[in-house]
Amino acid sequence: MAQVVGIRFESSGRVHYFDPCDFDLSVGDTVTVDTEDGLRDGRVVIAPNQVAHSDLRGPMESVVALVNPE
Repeated sequence: MAQVVGIRFESSGRVHYFDPCDFDLSVGDTVTVDTEDGLRDGRVVIAPNQVAHSDLRGPMESVVALVNPE
């Protein structure tokens, strides 16, 4: 089964779902994702093991990088 991660771009914004690819992500990680509008940074708010993939529809964009917090 494919993994899915929930990303939020603004602290009170909507959650968007992405394919985490081969990244080992946890809640709180900052990532760069590929969106229809180009690359954007967001924060992981739902870990891959917390999303029911069967509830999602359509193609999913990908996480392209884990942003180093330093």
